[in-house]
Amino acid sequence: MNKTIINEVYNQYQKTTNMSYKELKDWSINPCSFKASVDRKPIKRNLMLLSTPKSQWSEKQVIEARKQISFEKRHREGKAGKPVKGCGISKRTIARKNWGYDPNK
Repeated sequence: MNKTIINEVYNQYQKTTNMSYKELKDWSINPCSFKASVDRKPIKRNLMLLSTPKSQWSEKQVIEARKQISFEKRHREGKAGKPVKGCGISKRTIARKNWGYDPNK
């Protein structure tokens, strides 16, 4: 894969992901992380991306990072909605955190 594309996507990913590997890993075991959806793919995907050094990014990482970038672009402008009982944050906020972006940071 072209290094320029990897650099561009990596930089975009870094701008649209504000949680560290540890923050996302800790969040992934929080019971509230299960309240937005039962699909754990976004968390697993972003943990993989956050733990892979840029020098090891390939087409696979670019494809996966583009999913996160697209998700965040679609969801950043919406309203959060009502808090989920017992969590204090909305399903939208939970989903965004599951995708590696904490809007409360």
